[in-house]
Amino acid sequence: MANTKMTNKTALTIALTAIGDTNPEATAKIQKMIEQLDKKNAAPRKLTAQQEKNEVIKTEIATFLEEHADEGFTVSDLLKAVPVLEGDSNQHASALLRQLVQAGIVAKYSEKRRTYFKFAG
Repeated sequence: MANTKMTNKTALTIALTAIGDTNPEATAKIQKMIEQLDKKNAAPRKLTAQQEKNEVIKTEIATFLEEHADEGFTVSDLLKAVPVLEGDSNQHASALLRQLVQAGIVAKYSEKRRTYFKFAG
């Protein structure tokens, strides 16, 4: 059995199924609660200030790698070459690069036990 978290929507759906047509007032109330949960979860999420900064940095990294598409760069190389990353930590740059790799924008490869990044396009 998989470890899945019981959400409010799942619990309400189970309750709705258990009640069935025996109590129309309770059924209507539960359906309204499910609709409210759906509406709340569909609301757009605003990025935090740090997330907005990270998006700008990721765009700069992707642009730099696109301009140098035939070359591979280590994280240390990128820290020196991309102006936005100047003074940033290796860990932060690595985390942003991992996000770009997961998005399919940047490719990651290893050569002689060193990890390199290049534009995936």
